[in-house]
Order: sequence, then structure tokens, then C-alpha cells
Amino acid sequence: PSATVSSMEEEADTNPVAPRKKRHSAALPGRVLNRLSAVGSALSGFLSAERRLTKRVQELAQEPTSYVGGMVQKFVGHLLRGGGARHPTSTDMLQEIRQMISNLKGYLCESSELRDAWEYSDPEEMDLGSVVEAALYKCILKPLRDCIYGQLLDFRSRDGSLQALRQHQLTMSQQSLAELGVTAGVPDTPALERIQTKLTQMHQDYSPKKKETHLLKACKLIYEAMNHGSGKVYGADDFLPVLTYVLVKCDIVSVQLDVEYMMELLDPSQLQGEGGYYLTTWFGALYHISNFKPAMVTRQISIEAQHSIHEWHPRENRRSVGAFQNDILYVSFQEPFSNQKAIPVPAQMTAAAVCVVCSQKYGVSNPEAYGLFLVTDSASRLLAGDNRPQQIRSESLASRSITSICFVYKLKGEELAPLAKDDSRAPAQEPI
Repeated sequence: PSATVSSMEEEADTNPVAPRKKRHSAALPGRVLNRLSAVGSALSGFLSAERRLTKRVQELAQEPTSYVGGMVQKFVGHLLRGGGARHPTSTDMLQEIRQMISNLKGYLCESSELRDAWEYSDPEEMDLGSVVEAALYKCILKPLRDCIYGQLLDFRSRDGSLQALRQHQLTMSQQSLAELGVTAGVPDTPALERIQTKLTQMHQDYSPKKKETHLLKACKLIYEAMNHGSGKVYGADDFLPVLTYVLVKCDIVSVQLDVEYMMELLDPSQLQGEGGYYLTTWFGALYHISNFKPAMVTRQISIEAQHSIHEWHPRENRRSVGAFQNDILYVSFQEPFSNQKAIPVPAQMTAAAVCVVCSQKYGVSNPEAYGLFLVTDSASRLLAGDNRPQQIRSESLASRSITSICFVYKLKGEELAPLAKDDSRAPAQEPI
């Protein structure tokens, strides 16, 4: 379940619990004990299945000969070698990372590679997608976290936005609460320190979902300060000015990078609830500060910030998980997992049409000599021109006998070995 501001628990050090005397309770009836035992067993089984799934995803990511491992290791290595710098904007770089996570998540949720890890569990009850998503964060975002932030800092330094943000932060720090539009209470020094602690924890995490949890906890602390001792309950309209005040007092550059990181890397389905609402509110406050003019009042998100948010929402909708799962096909050139290209391939697109796109992407001068091959752990097959790769991909992933697949665009006359090292059968070259 997603976290909300109202569900954030109090910090242990802010609400110390008085020690209670130990009491000896009467023995519980046998039926109650049996029910508790059953609940405990179910919870233990759920956690065990989740751990097995997470471990299996990590094992696949570490195996370079598997489809997932080949993709993860090549992609992570590509970015660590500075591949992110080739993008024109930070948004393009982050969208490439989100696209990779979505594609791998779709592959793993459809394939048989995780079946052993959850076949005795209810995948709907366990939320298979969320578990796989979190595991992929660890496999991809954890090793890339410092690299991503270095690139974000470089992009934002070059476009001048961070310099403007710092300058306006300094200007606004000299304004009164009335000039900032604040009518509610504001955090005192100890409360600001607790908020900054949450923001520091948010910045240090690599998981965008965990970052969102820290952001909601910071929101809860801000609301507590707004309502402290006033006898009045303040709402969302009063929150933005106080949030702006808090941002002016905090490490605003780190928060700016964190908000961009979350907005682009969170799973689109996780941006529909309270977390998405507050994330866009923080975006609006940061936008206001970076574009600050003395006459501006901060009681609502500016029209300019709203336009910017509206530009972001279509991007968020376009990169929905379903779109990535169904349309993107990774195609290698000459050898499996070599020089891969991400090609939009709708369900009805034929292999012949995919070959036309591949010939353009790879700059092939004699496209009639090339074909699209399906390589699995047991065979290599040349696809007929009227075959539909997405349909074949879905059927292959649904098969228990196939655990790894790869599409390869290559010369038709050359043999291509199956992915499995221990398979000795000659690869089939006839169209299927």
C-alpha cells in the first residue's frame, strides 16, 4: 500500500513512550493461539515469497548470459561510462532509465523466469509488479545513483537553473512571512532540523519510492508546525506558502534534484495518489522560487508552474507501464545482446516492417541480405516476413520451456548459436 501524509508514523524521539510496568496476562485460549499462528504463518509465507522473488531478480541481473543480466549490465555500464551526457536534457536521460526499468519489469512479470519464486503464492495478493519494481531499483538505480546525480547537477548547472535557484533562495530568505504569503504557523528551529533530516534521508536513498516516503514524512512535519498551538486546522491552500518558507531555509539544490529524480523515475501508477499530489506541489514551490519576482504571492501554484506540470503529465502518461510492456522491442545487431536498439513495435507490426526500421537504425546498405532472428535458450530461428514479433515474444515468454529470448537483426546466411551453453542442437535457419 502507498504511504500517505496521514499514515506517517510519529518519530520515536519526538513522542517518547513512558515505561510501563510488566504485567502477567492470563493464558490465551487455544483457538486464539491457533488463529494467531495461522496469521503469523501467512505473513511469514508472504514475506518469504517476496524475498525469493527479490533474490531471483537480483540473481538474473548478475548473470550476464541471461536476457535480464545482459540488459542490466550493458545499460549500467553504458551510463557509468558517461552515456547519460549524450542526452540533450536531464529529462531525456531520466526517461531512458525509466524506460529500461519498465521494459525489464514487463519482461519479468510475463516470463517464466520468476515462476518458481512465486508459483505457490498469489501474485495479486503479493503485488508482483511492485516487488519486481523494487528489485530493479536495487539492480539498476543503486549502482547508478551517484552517476545520475552527477549528471543532473551537470545539466542543471549548465542551463543556469541552479544558479537562479540559489540566488532567489537568498533573496526570499530576507522576506517577511507576510511577503511570502504565509498565514499559518511555520516550523521553529528544532522542527526545521527534523524536516531537514528527512530531506537528507530522502536525498541519500536511491529508490524513488523510498524518497517519496521521506517526502511525505516531511509534509507531515510541516502540517504539524502549521497547526501547532493555533486552534485552527489549515489546509492545502495554506501549505504552499509554508512549504516555500521551508525550502528557502533548507538545502534547496538537493531537493530540486530529488524532485526531478522522483517525477521521472517513479512508476507512473505510483503518481496517481497522495504522493503524486504532494510531489507536484513541491515541484510548484521550487518552480516559484527559481522564477521568483518580488511582487509574486505564493498562495497557489503559479500559472507558469501549472503549465510546466501539464507538460510533465503527458510524458508520465506516455511512459505508462502498459505502453512499454507492449510496444518496445529490443533488437540486437549480429549477435545476441550486442548493439541493442529500442524499437517501438506495435502488436500488429510484422517482422518485415521491423527489418525496414532496423536497416535504417543500423545503416545497412544491403537490407535484403538481413533478417530478424528469434534466439532462445534452445534454438535460433529466422522469422518470416509476415510473422509478428510481439506475438511471438508473448508466446515465448508464456512457455515454461523457454527462459531467455533475444531478437537479432543479422545476415541470413550466418548461423547463430542458441543462448543456452549446454544445448548441442544445430540452430534452425528456416523461417517459422
